[in-house]
Amino acid sequence: METGNLLSTGTGFLYEFQDEIFMITTGHNVTGMDPTQTKRLSRSAAFPSKLLTRVRRSPQKHPNLLGISEYVKIDLYADNEFTQPLWYIHPEKKYLIDVVSIPFAKKHEIKDDIKLFPINNYNFDTDFDLEIADDVFILGYPFDIIDDTELPIWKRGTIASEPFVELDNLPIIYVDTATRSGMSGSPVLMRRTGLHGYDGKQMKGKEIIGTIQNFVGIYSGRIGADKEFEAQLGIIWKEKVIEEIIKGRVRGDIEFQNKSLD
Repeated sequence: METGNLLSTGTGFLYEFQDEIFMITTGHNVTGMDPTQTKRLSRSAAFPSKLLTRVRRSPQKHPNLLGISEYVKIDLYADNEFTQPLWYIHPEKKYLIDVVSIPFAKKHEIKDDIKLFPINNYNFDTDFDLEIADDVFILGYPFDIIDDTELPIWKRGTIASEPFVELDNLPIIYVDTATRSGMSGSPVLMRRTGLHGYDGKQMKGKEIIGTIQNFVGIYSGRIGADKEFEAQLGIIWKEKVIEEIIKGRVRGDIEFQNKSLD
């Protein structure tokens, strides 16, 4: 039964693939379960049936200005009985990769006055690989903090594990940061200032001096946060899982709905 009650808050972002726009967020934001699908994250058996987000609408007389925002509901199920999830999960690792993609809209369906900003439409410096100890920023809404601009909080962190390593045979990167509730599903950006592209031997003419920026992936939670003085490590799922999920087109299941509270 749908109650219309707000169950929790989190973060998500848009991603464009071919002619379609997807909402990217974490799996636990739509199931309320941990990635193993064995443990509920709250003491409630309720699960979300819709996501509520906002989009920007620009004035018709000034199409280049960002005007007011308005609420948009994203259905999570194709039926009223909540048996047909609309989100996609990873085709191989399923919910163990705590990321889902949710169809948002076909590009031709989007009205001209609606302004969307898919993360992969930004001009990132993709020629430069992520390195350990790089600064990263997690863009989200901790504790649902939103002011009149509705812009996200940039929470700083540092890459704490080798980016090319598959930890526990999963495409994750650990980041040294203290994050808080509401940031799950946030996009993660890397920023590095200095001389880039120089191998220490010979200048090749492709080097850049200044600040570069790259999209790293999706923040999904943290470990070591049960006690105040434990070393917290944030979990980032690598960018590549997004298109693996979208291309795989594997729908989520509803087995989590029958899990007990124990």
